[in-house]
Amino acid sequence: MLLTRGAVAAILAACDNARYRTLLTVCYGCGLRLSEVLALRVKDIDGERRLLRITQGKGAKDRLVPLSPTLLEALRDYWRWYRPAEWLFAGGSGAPLAPTSLQKAFTDAKRRAGVTTVGGIHGLRHAYATHQLAGGLAVERRQRLMGHRSIQTTLR
Repeated sequence: MLLTRGAVAAILAACDNARYRTLLTVCYGCGLRLSEVLALRVKDIDGERRLLRITQGKGAKDRLVPLSPTLLEALRDYWRWYRPAEWLFAGGSGAPLAPTSLQKAFTDAKRRAGVTTVGGIHGLRHAYATHQLAGGLAVERRQRLMGHRSIQTTLR
């Protein structure tokens, strides 16, 4: 079942850790896969053009995803607070954050928000795609933003 806009907002609001909330917001706001958001580097943010570079996403494809002004400002706030050097979302060792950390944060926030929809973080990606379509984004454009090779994958 799809996460509604209200459910996404509730989950994000229930995430009490600013780092994890920013990660989840980027997942939803850009329609990223878990592996893609964890692989982001500081240099992948193009604030001037309001774009986020996804390097070597699924299928070893690169793509550019637009950043809304609100999301760009959230990323700037995050940078001012955490001052990441290379990896945008680094763990304690300086390497990218482990996937299980973010998955647990998502599950905990979902529970606190009272959202009972089955599914994990990938549900944010599906919600992004569906909400973009409902907002009038053309299917072909959505295909490129999502990094899908086949239009059939996007249409699902």
